[in-house]
Amino acid sequence: MSRIAINRKKIKVNLIIKVFLIALVLVFIFIAFFWLYSNSIKLNVLSNYIESFSKKYDYILTEIEIRGLNNVSEIEINQHFQKYNNKSIFLVPIIEISKKIKKNSWIESIILKNNFKNKISIFIKEFKPIGIYFNGESYLLINKLGYVIDFANKNEILKYIIFEGQESITKAPNLIIAIPKELKSKIIRAQYINNRRWDIYTKENLRIQLPEAGYEKAMSIFIDIYTDLYSSDITNIEYIDLRMAEKAIIKFYNEKK
Repeated sequence: MSRIAINRKKIKVNLIIKVFLIALVLVFIFIAFFWLYSNSIKLNVLSNYIESFSKKYDYILTEIEIRGLNNVSEIEINQHFQKYNNKSIFLVPIIEISKKIKKNSWIESIILKNNFKNKISIFIKEFKPIGIYFNGESYLLINKLGYVIDFANKNEILKYIIFEGQESITKAPNLIIAIPKELKSKIIRAQYINNRRWDIYTKENLRIQLPEAGYEKAMSIFIDIYTDLYSSDITNIEYIDLRMAEKAIIKFYNEKK
């Protein structure tokens, strides 16, 4: 047999294989669509039966109970159930709705309970803001994970520590944990310097320079210094440098650097 005849035979075989594979794929697609179509009909029939049964025996959603809301609107939660009101309690997609509600940045966790009679109870735990991140334009409430919750209003700006500087939003949670309880109420601002360390500012605008690591110890040293200072002394201090271990350098405004 000549080489040309062999090549033609190979081409013919390859063509037959390709046609067969294409036909196989088309058959598979047809079967898949037929299965989906037939099952969707079955699901519709089943849903109609459940709906009919529920109305006959009063298994209808008529009550939504919501607990734990402080910042999230109750209207926002209820709207997820609007199309299921006065419908079968068995057909309410609890898991799907729970995922949608959880997308609200205020919500830390959510539990939905169906009593399988007429009521769905919703238990929500909201994030508590730990501070405010200033991005150069807006003041934003942040949670313990370092994520933005919402825009801050004027009262909240006065209530929380304001964090500034690149990467400060992700570093803020660790700093909050490290700040002693008796010091938190005295700090109004924290600035992350050169992506390495913090400068914190008190209500008197006193600047405290913290080290890159071990700033918990540095802040305890500052507390000892702060409690011994008079208000007149504080206004004359430009900054307190705590970047060196077990050492504090106090710089007064009238002193040369």
